[in-house]
Amino acid sequence: MRIEMVKPYHPLVSGIPAFVTTDEIYVSELADDLEVIMDAPYEGPCPGFETQQVPGRTRHPVLFSRPEGSGSVVSFTLGHCRGRFDVADQGMDDLGVTDTAAWESPEFRAVLRRCVDWAVHGDDVAQCDPGDEYSKELQ
Repeated sequence: MRIEMVKPYHPLVSGIPAFVTTDEIYVSELADDLEVIMDAPYEGPCPGFETQQVPGRTRHPVLFSRPEGSGSVVSFTLGHCRGRFDVADQGMDDLGVTDTAAWESPEFRAVLRRCVDWAVHGDDVAQCDPGDEYSKELQ
């Protein structure tokens, strides 16, 4: 799936280009107060999820923040790895390997690092410039 930056100047994704990865969309109802930062195509339906289809939605957030009390929270839904034992109940063959999907992407790792940094230090620290350690991995 192609991951797009909805807010390309947001500190969590500033300087990170759109990228393609293999992962899952977690289909769910969304709160009204979300600030969507990254999204991906959504074509539904998604059997097996509690919310199997969301009418009228063609994109689905994969990185968003929302207010919580006097602060805010961020949710980054990419990063599911499929291990040897995840597929047995789906009737799929065990290939003997772990599919690390998004974890192979330097863009994913850069955003994840920024999310952790933001959670620990707050909004200001997440504003990274092209010379920071996150951006170096993308070069």
